[in-house]
Amino acid sequence: MCGIAGYCLDPKHAKRVSTADLAGQMLLDIEHRGYHATGVAYINRLNGNRVIRKAPTCATDFIKRSGKHLCDGAQTAILHTRWATQGDPKNNDNNHPIPRGRIVLTHNGHISNDTELFKQLNIQRRGQVDSEAVTALLAFSKAKPWQVLPQMRGTAALAWIEQDNANTLHLARVNSSPLWIGQTNTGSLVYGSTEETIENACIMLDSELDWKYSADEGEYFKVRDGAIIEYETFKPTRYAGNWNYRDSQWDKYWDKQDELAF
Repeated sequence: MCGIAGYCLDPKHAKRVSTADLAGQMLLDIEHRGYHATGVAYINRLNGNRVIRKAPTCATDFIKRSGKHLCDGAQTAILHTRWATQGDPKNNDNNHPIPRGRIVLTHNGHISNDTELFKQLNIQRRGQVDSEAVTALLAFSKAKPWQVLPQMRGTAALAWIEQDNANTLHLARVNSSPLWIGQTNTGSLVYGSTEETIENACIMLDSELDWKYSADEGEYFKVRDGAIIEYETFKPTRYAGNWNYRDSQWDKYWDKQDELAF
């Protein structure tokens, strides 16, 4: 179990929001879902660079060490708390958010065919975590996200961002792992692994929820400037059998980048 959360703000609303406070509250709301590592990622609106901050520590400690620089005015951000099942958190390549190609991704769940996906894509993995294979699949496949996600076997709720698109967010629920989405009356969108996460985010945004939704399995959403602009469904591949956590020690594709680790 891990926790994902984040937001995509309406441009006018973003100017009035403390993203450090918003991101901090959302991380605290999903802290109980993973204490082994915490991370955030966003695209710098001024220079188009990616910013990734992650560390093998709990959310409470991560927020204290980040202070007012947490998310630094990001219009769109993805957040993660990790409960490690495959790949030692001491190796930051195993922690989320995970970059490959033009995207940075967060994943709640576990997949069983990560080795097969790397062979299929003919690329080398950097860490040991299974989630990196999902990132690579979305980054290097030519097909659309809803067309390639059925290739993964396992459970997943996903959120990712892409280079040069500071105002765009991608969300998908594949199997099992929960994904709550909320639209505010100020035009922004928030998401999280729990219903409480999106409700508390609205308090931080001084907004009310126009609607909230628990995503079904096999749903993909593309969000821009706080509004869903694309929606697709797909049929997830079902996994039968017991999970095999092969590595349970803790049971440059972008030219422009700002990657920070504590």
